[in-house]
Amino acid sequence: MEYKKPGKVKEALKRDWEQTKHDFNKKKGTELNQDAGDTLKQAAGKEPIPPPLVPNIDVDKK
Repeated sequence: MEYKKPGKVKEALKRDWEQTKHDFNKKKGTELNQDAGDTLKQAAGKEPIPPPLVPNIDVDKK
């Protein structure tokens, strides 16, 4: 197993939590277009992590 920077995992989970808060209460959290797949790819270093509070670009959906 390849070692990944702990910062990537932490940052991906922060984004996931921000999205979860928004999903449950639209007045809290931020819409980041973040789903579980994005979180896993970002934590593994397979997908770049956008800057804080910037939504993911959804290349899979058209």
